[in-house]
Amino acid sequence: MEPTGWVKDIYDWIQANPNWTGILIFLFAFTESLLLVGIIFPGAAFLVSLGALIGLGVLDFYTAWLWASMGGFLGDGISFWIGHKYKQNLLKVWPIYKFPELIEKGQAFFQKYGGVSVFIGRFVGPVRPIIPAIAGMMGMNVKRYIVISLVASILWAPFYLLPGMLFGSAMETMAKVAVKMSVLVLVLVVSVWVVYWLINLVYKLWVPKAYHWLSGLLTWTQKHPKLGRLTSGLVDPRQPEKGSLAMLAVLLLVFLVAAIWFIAINATLLRWNQASESFFFTFHNPWTVLPMKWLLFLGHDLSLLITTLTVAAWFFYRRMTIVLNHWLLVSLSAYIFSVLICRVGHDQWHFFADHHVFWFTALACFWGILVAGAFPIKWRSWPYVFAGVLILLFAFSTLFFFKMNLAMVLLSILIASIWALVIGIAFRTRSRKQFLGLPVKITYITTVLLMPFVAWFLFSNNTLALKPEWLNQQNTEKTTGWANTGEQALDIIIQSDLPSLEQQLNQAGWQSFTPRTWGNVYQAMLVEPDAADIPLFSYVHQGEIERLLMGTVVGEKLTVLRVWKDRTIPSEDHWRGTLTEHQKDTDLYLFNHWGYVNNAEDKSVLLAALKSSLFITDFLPDETLTIIKKRK
Repeated sequence: MEPTGWVKDIYDWIQANPNWTGILIFLFAFTESLLLVGIIFPGAAFLVSLGALIGLGVLDFYTAWLWASMGGFLGDGISFWIGHKYKQNLLKVWPIYKFPELIEKGQAFFQKYGGVSVFIGRFVGPVRPIIPAIAGMMGMNVKRYIVISLVASILWAPFYLLPGMLFGSAMETMAKVAVKMSVLVLVLVVSVWVVYWLINLVYKLWVPKAYHWLSGLLTWTQKHPKLGRLTSGLVDPRQPEKGSLAMLAVLLLVFLVAAIWFIAINATLLRWNQASESFFFTFHNPWTVLPMKWLLFLGHDLSLLITTLTVAAWFFYRRMTIVLNHWLLVSLSAYIFSVLICRVGHDQWHFFADHHVFWFTALACFWGILVAGAFPIKWRSWPYVFAGVLILLFAFSTLFFFKMNLAMVLLSILIASIWALVIGIAFRTRSRKQFLGLPVKITYITTVLLMPFVAWFLFSNNTLALKPEWLNQQNTEKTTGWANTGEQALDIIIQSDLPSLEQQLNQAGWQSFTPRTWGNVYQAMLVEPDAADIPLFSYVHQGEIERLLMGTVVGEKLTVLRVWKDRTIPSEDHWRGTLTEHQKDTDLYLFNHWGYVNNAEDKSVLLAALKSSLFITDFLPDETLTIIKKRK
């Protein structure tokens, strides 16, 4: 099937720039294979993403395979040459000596498997960026290395491309159902991966030095006559921390108010906010609202309150007074900050809401600080990764439902992280002993993931998308979110009540379909390919599925009329519609449904069904069909 819509835009660019695409794949594989660079550069993840484009039919598999194999082979070759040239002196070169544990693992791996380690190491993430250099350093025969590395590179490329290809094939099927949702899923997956990679990178490169930097900064402030009073409660356990934390909270609050005022008047930030709102408005439809609502309830106030009390109950049970006090301080102060942010930013008091990003972020960050010490050193970044992913998902859903604008969300995350860090410093100053983190980890994670279902049951009907006024005023005469296409013209104008129109078409032999989203996906999995009741998927216009969905079989195709409310006219009986053609289709050997073929330019089937004394049909100069119910 020829790619269309957003896939077609990517496809057209690749067709117009085939050489650049190959070079891009080569550079990803080459950079990911260089000595130590592969630890930082996520080239393998990019290759998985490129595999998704292959699955969507945008990229040619064999071309991508060739370029990726060449890049991996050359990158490994350069790493081998570096090791071969410098031998043992390589261990003294910056930044190699910064990674002693990784080098020791690489040497042990090579000593255990010998030359075969070059082949095995190509598929093992932790040692892949260093094994070729270790092989060169330890005197492996050059000809033997070339043969093994070439074979490994040729087999390695499909190893990373195939998972992406499967994901891309699944996305293509999703696109036939709800193309906008497939894009939203891709954006969310990429965002989660970026957060994972970024937090791991920051932790590995900066955290070992951050303690010394922070200690030096706090020591310097102690020498300052005024700053010393501000930070004394944080660094000196003999001093009360309440005063220092209170003064820092006031300073953060002043900064927040100033930043919100700046956001409100800065033209660039306003454009960013509108760009974000326009982006998420594009994806608003019944397909995406349900899963995004669960993400929103991750940070519902009820979820945060129960999470706070559950973890606090464990601390109380174990008589951990210091950590209990700091945990409750973080939660209570973050809630107050959140309410004040809503008051200043929205000019409303939101005492019980589902968009307190500051509260959610502060709790997640402080939880990461509490439990990270209980992990082995090499896994110590995982609590922060988990907290970062949770924060991203909740922030994503908050933006999706227009609860806060982009600048306010980012500002809340930044200040909440700083506040959690400040309280974390005060806590660590007074309690350096690491406690058993497993119960706290299990309690927090279980509560955070289960409470959204409770909040959904209680408050699902109260969660609405608060679309900005400027978005509500926009109008389009084309659909959005169609299967296999980006948009289609609504070239039918209807002035009638829908029951009368539906009755007329039923009398002419047309069948009524119930507009559904996920229910039709489930039905598509149950029915046989030749069943009479295979589902017809609903499509979306301005975030809504059809108000009327009817079809009639013509030969082997199904001609379908789809009708939506005309939002530009206040009257109840003004509608816009389009006529589409479908045929029976099966995706992934599992989903049987009426698959989209094209937009029906010939409307004679519909006109024949409306031949009666009840309706008047006519064509406007732009070929738009008008259907008007006669007055009695």
